[in-house]
Amino acid sequence: MKHVTICGTDLSRFSIVLKKDPAPAEKTAADFLCRVFSASAGVELPVVSEAAPHGIFLGSRPSSEDVKWDGFRITAKEGNLFLDGNVPRGTLYAAFSLAERFLGYRYFSDDTEVIPTDGYADIPDGYDIVDNPGFEGRRTTICAAVRSPQLSAHLRLNDCMPVDESLGGNIQNTGDCHSFARLCPPELYYDSHPEYYALRDGKRIRCGNVYNVEGQLCLTNPDVLKIVTENVLKELRANPGRRIVEVSQCDTQLYCTCEKCAAVDAEEGGPSGTLIRFVNAVAEEVEKEFPDVLVRTFAYQYTRKAPKITRARRNVLIRYCTIEACFRHALNDPACERNGTVFGPELEEWQKMADQLSIWDYVTNWKCYIAPFPNLISLRKNARLFAECNAIHILEESASGTTAGGVYSDLKTYLIGKLLWDPMMSEETYSLYINEFLEAYYGPGWREVRRYIDLEHEVTADKKMRCFADVDISAAFSGLSHEVEAFMLQHYEAKPYQPVYPNPHYLDDLIPRLPEAEGCFRRAAEQAETELQRMHAERSLFSLTYVRLFCTKHDRKTMTEEERAEYEKEVEKFYQDKKKYGYHYNISTTLIGN
Repeated sequence: MKHVTICGTDLSRFSIVLKKDPAPAEKTAADFLCRVFSASAGVELPVVSEAAPHGIFLGSRPSSEDVKWDGFRITAKEGNLFLDGNVPRGTLYAAFSLAERFLGYRYFSDDTEVIPTDGYADIPDGYDIVDNPGFEGRRTTICAAVRSPQLSAHLRLNDCMPVDESLGGNIQNTGDCHSFARLCPPELYYDSHPEYYALRDGKRIRCGNVYNVEGQLCLTNPDVLKIVTENVLKELRANPGRRIVEVSQCDTQLYCTCEKCAAVDAEEGGPSGTLIRFVNAVAEEVEKEFPDVLVRTFAYQYTRKAPKITRARRNVLIRYCTIEACFRHALNDPACERNGTVFGPELEEWQKMADQLSIWDYVTNWKCYIAPFPNLISLRKNARLFAECNAIHILEESASGTTAGGVYSDLKTYLIGKLLWDPMMSEETYSLYINEFLEAYYGPGWREVRRYIDLEHEVTADKKMRCFADVDISAAFSGLSHEVEAFMLQHYEAKPYQPVYPNPHYLDDLIPRLPEAEGCFRRAAEQAETELQRMHAERSLFSLTYVRLFCTKHDRKTMTEEERAEYEKEVEKFYQDKKKYGYHYNISTTLIGN
């Protein structure tokens, strides 16, 4: 077993000391430390509420100005160890961090927890660190985290995550978005006051979230401002403690083009100016009654570009959305034709026009969940950029309803947690996190997986990779009516011998190297020491198998009988594995469970 000392004193002489009325998260911290010290060092520590000669004190010290948000401090002093946050969640994070730093503990995924039992560890007298997160709010909708309170807690995700108070709970945020229709409901006002809603092509249209069918509010109408403001204040009064309220455009690009709105748009250089003037007016009234509340709104699609004149009030939180970006490259990468001249400069402009930002980022291909989505390089670089842009909240959005998410969804989940806590980490540290994960998750063949990761990033280095990227023929109806495209996407089912998508896409240079890529995971599976490691390799291989079976040409007429039989056998196994893994094809098929 591991030999552990604190300030030179053997671990066995210590007790874990809780306050007489500890918070639920502090109790969890004590239980966690008891478990990992027992498993790693073979020492059973008592949990007491009175001072001990040698104590591991949890949440015992007063708040510190050096600790920010749910950060923490760890101090070893005069034969005692102190773990504290300014909130109980920080104390729990301190316990996790202590085990990671000194025991080599890792919680990579719900099925891969590492507790080393070899070697020696000393927490030296005088050890004193403060560890603060890079962002106040840290959220992802990746399925693994959304379904797992334990994983969310270990990754220190704290915004709309499934963590109750025993795991530290969440910040006082709301998952609300696209709120205009709720704040000025068309079912109440449209028939009697159509002028409250967007004018498009000479007609007022209802407000709502049916994309490019329904529209937005008329933001220069004073009655709309009054109605929205009253409903926002009513919402805050009904939810004491709420720190953010949402006043944001619907998920459609049909903004108002009436004479007054168009005049403000022209003056401000775009519709974002009209939006910010409206939201500022709401926020001014909110501040009078709720001075600590932030009013959040979007910089999304047609409002993504900052206004020329009007700056957001200090209590307005701009949520910048990256949905149109290339996710293979950093948003400020000057070599990326799509990003370098658009998203980087836009973020710079928003820094001038707002005190703080929130970011809504995207980490999957919504049109093809299963296919590879090589974004590990841009993940790290973008996290750093967001921190440099004074972002305080980050959402890394992915598919919450399916575990499909490229070749290595669990790795991506783990890295997101690490990056949202420490967005300024070096490339060397980031690479170390990747390698540690791969070794534990895939076993002895992990270097084969690392070889594949390097390969997929190499062959896509000059590609544009959107988060709604066309890879298979589910996208064949793009450009037709929204209704037709949505129907065909929703009812897509990969079929043997289906035609390949005819246009260039980001995986074009990976396809000729599929034998090499698939070989990496086959060898990793062969070298696995456990059935779990083998399953991990096979599940990752599944992503590449999809591309080979359904995104490369298989001509029934030119294939031999033996080739057809083998191909159809693989297709049948694909269907079985897809069901076993609980994978869906895309955002639309998820709606019908396919």
